Amino acid sequence: MPDDLGFEKLLSDDGLVPSLLGKTRKGRNHAMLYGPDLPVVLLTGGPGMGKGRLLRCVRGEFGSYVPVAFLDCRVPPFGEVSEEHVETRSEITEALREIGLQLQKWSGDGGKIETPRLYAGLAAVAASGAQASQADLVDEVRRHDTLVPKGAFWRGVFHRARNGYLNALAALAVNPLVTPLLTAVVDELLARVSREGGSALRGCYGEYPGAAGMPGLGLHALVSDFQQGGVARRTAEGFLFRALRQDIEAEFRGVGRFVRAGRPAVLLDHADNALGRGLLRPVLADREAGHHDRVVVLATARHEGGGRLLGRDRDPDEDPPTTWSPSDGALPTWRRPPAQDPELAPPARGALLLRMPVLTRGQQKEAATRLRHQRSGTHTPASWQQIDFGIHRLSGGRPLFVTRLSEATASYRPLGDRGTPALLDGTVRTDDDAPHPVSEVLLDELILRELPEELPPQHRDGWLDLLTHLSVAHDGACAQALMRRVQEGRPAQLAAPRIADLLQDCGWPHCPRHFIGDLGLRTLLRQRLYRMRPGGAEWALDHERLHNHYLLLRDGHPDEVFGTVGAHRLNHQLAVQGAESVVDRLTATFATTAPGRWCEDVLSIAQAPLLGRPDDRRLRALGEVPVEGGTLRWRVDRLLHALWLCEDRTRPIDDAVAGALKDVLDDLCTEAPRAAATLTDTARRWGESIENRQPLMPCACTRHIGRKVR
Repeated sequence: MPDDLGFEKLLSDDGLVPSLLGKTRKGRNHAMLYGPDLPVVLLTGGPGMGKGRLLRCVRGEFGSYVPVAFLDCRVPPFGEVSEEHVETRSEITEALREIGLQLQKWSGDGGKIETPRLYAGLAAVAASGAQASQADLVDEVRRHDTLVPKGAFWRGVFHRARNGYLNALAALAVNPLVTPLLTAVVDELLARVSREGGSALRGCYGEYPGAAGMPGLGLHALVSDFQQGGVARRTAEGFLFRALRQDIEAEFRGVGRFVRAGRPAVLLDHADNALGRGLLRPVLADREAGHHDRVVVLATARHEGGGRLLGRDRDPDEDPPTTWSPSDGALPTWRRPPAQDPELAPPARGALLLRMPVLTRGQQKEAATRLRHQRSGTHTPASWQQIDFGIHRLSGGRPLFVTRLSEATASYRPLGDRGTPALLDGTVRTDDDAPHPVSEVLLDELILRELPEELPPQHRDGWLDLLTHLSVAHDGACAQALMRRVQEGRPAQLAAPRIADLLQDCGWPHCPRHFIGDLGLRTLLRQRLYRMRPGGAEWALDHERLHNHYLLLRDGHPDEVFGTVGAHRLNHQLAVQGAESVVDRLTATFATTAPGRWCEDVLSIAQAPLLGRPDDRRLRALGEVPVEGGTLRWRVDRLLHALWLCEDRTRPIDDAVAGALKDVLDDLCTEAPRAAATLTDTARRWGESIENRQPLMPCACTRHIGRKVR
């Protein structure tokens, strides 16, 4: 898949990214959106939605024209390196150092970005350890030599002054000191800077709380806060990021140097974890307080509302953050609302949420066709049409899903009666160039690599198994009943509501009718559940667990999803035992149940998945399979199987079955004249929905997704 597939409206000359950066993909200047107050732009969307791919595309397409720094906040080395010297390093300082190093390598118009303010703060922190030896602390300071600025920052002959400072640092490692090393380093630095360099440090660290305009005092105060840890350390770390942005801002003002065009960018992938929040919150707070800069901050977050960064439960009286998607058309209008007290203002005011776009049907076909031509395949045009439909239905337009299923097309056998889920039996080649089942690859990329941040460590190894069991659950009550049985006897258990919260934090959609609210993920997990034990034993056991749970409740007991407990129980019974006993029950209640309620029960029951048994639903819906028990039972059997097939979201609508559904409802009118009006109205409504390729029982999984193969 091309890196920019699906991003055309974001990256085109009139798109959002050129309007933020002030440069087009070909390097032409572009009118800039917003300013001087800029929002933090959060790319929101669950796993596989292309957030990181968009950041990499921005870096690749625009990184030759404006300075761009890219950081993956989930990469372990920041934490690992900081733990080597916990007194003088943190994840934040290591991340800022990496950003500074990337900006120093910028070779476009105007040359590299010097970061003297950031260097001064990092050097002071590095010199502040109380447990390390003097020589070790000097080594810590010297780690940042690459960030030592050049040019007009120094007094006198520039390169000599810089070299003199570095030589003085080296001497500190061997010469005894009468003052702390921190004092010596700060004094040495301030003594050698030019008037311009001193003004830069004074304008930055002289503004630190308690500095009273004196940069040396500000650096000491910053170090003191850093060493205190907790909130004080977060204050110091946030100020270091402000120092870096001030360095970038100074380079773009063009005073006495080449004037740079456009805006620089800091790209933060996986920014919804602790490191990402630690970088973004100070930016939001600074800009709320009026400390504006021209750095475009693009960050990714899985939760649709920004998650913990912006607060998952916001005050209903506060203005919601500006949310925009390319499908909305015109570029988003963003303006920070006025606030009485900036220090108490919610952070969401400073964010622009960009909902990542799903791939359109045309874009899905484009990706599948390109990959199809790259690989051999023996399918007929009709088979390719079936495959295209399957990719569309399982992926829902999720780019990673589309890519992986398209890559696997060469390995597909003709689907036949196995239907769309058979696509998950294909194989793809990954980094080791060996073929792997596409279902395993997708679960690894969508679940195992995207664990919830708040998932307790003792549940990490079993997270995929828990979700696998929950693929058969419906609402929260159903899921909780299943979790009690699955986790029975375990010392540590997760309740279903907590699992639901964790799934939403990961960016997975919520569906009131399905605990796993994404059709593609639910299909993956169901298939895995069926294969956990030979013969689908685990699959059958989970359905039996739920069947028995609802068997203990009275049939008329209300059920939020199915209307009645009886229908809920029969749904699980249909999935694991087949249709015979369910048809018996529906036949027995046809004359005694209100016709509207009866029709709704049949429809709810027919939502059951079909796994592990031959698919004879079409033949039975068309009345081509002999059924014992009389005409009424035969008609009920036809109705159930017609609905079961029509409501199978992994298959296209079968016009013959749709016609049979209407016919059998008309026939049932003769069985119960009192129900004729209701059955006739039901036949009309269901017929119109099927004709328009709409589900008969809509839910969040099917909303806005048609089922006709185009």
